[in-house]
Amino acid sequence: MGFYFLLFVAGLVGGLISGLLGVGGGIVYIVILPIAFHFIGIPNEEIAQFTIANSLFGTFFAGLFATITHYKQGEFYPKQILIISISSILAGLLSLYFIVNTPFYSKEVFNVVVIFLLVAMLFSTLFNAKKQVNFLETVKRSKRVLSFTGLSAGLTASLTGLGGGIIIIPFLNQGFKMGVKKAKTISLGVITITSLAMVIFNLFQVPMEVIDVNHTGYILFQVTGPLIVGTLLTARWGVKLSRKMSASAVSYLFSAFIILVIIKKLIELI
Repeated sequence: MGFYFLLFVAGLVGGLISGLLGVGGGIVYIVILPIAFHFIGIPNEEIAQFTIANSLFGTFFAGLFATITHYKQGEFYPKQILIISISSILAGLLSLYFIVNTPFYSKEVFNVVVIFLLVAMLFSTLFNAKKQVNFLETVKRSKRVLSFTGLSAGLTASLTGLGGGIIIIPFLNQGFKMGVKKAKTISLGVITITSLAMVIFNLFQVPMEVIDVNHTGYILFQVTGPLIVGTLLTARWGVKLSRKMSASAVSYLFSAFIILVIIKKLIELI
């Protein structure tokens, strides 16, 4: 019972963070899921694959619930979401097939990749946080660069299970001079579409090891169920809370969560 309650709490926190920061709930899920999978007996050789697949499943719902809330309030940008999503899906699926769902991508490699990407995003976010106070948004966008943003986000999502928001938001905010709150809204839309595509892909994959628990491909519904329920309850509140916070405050909060995940992953490596 305590096991499922922990997953439910992770869903609550993940949903709140998804709506608040626009990065999906993966930043919470990739911390909790390895613990859950170790507890139920998933082989250590495939902890990374199961963590990524199920984190993306939870992230899909976190992004979906938050995006619906934004849509109802007139905050939806279909053109940018579609352009980024197409390239993100392509990069994500290729990465899953050729890199992630292979014996090469061990738990240790997974943790190193997560730490590297999060450290890069941490420095980038902190460097630009103060600039948000006097930030002026521009309107010119390049489809080519939006597509590059999608490729980077899809690769990041497939390698880490984070959903890609840690790439999309800094790229749009700093590279395109787009307001961080608008970037957050677009990020959630892309996360929803991209995560769904990768979840469907993982449902039809065959794990490399024999798994003694019920599973469909790399997805364990008994694990993701409590996450999704918790996410449903808090995602929209995260969106509402984000409206009451300044853009710089959102950036600093994002940085705080990145630091926590980095510390956890460093401990796992040690």
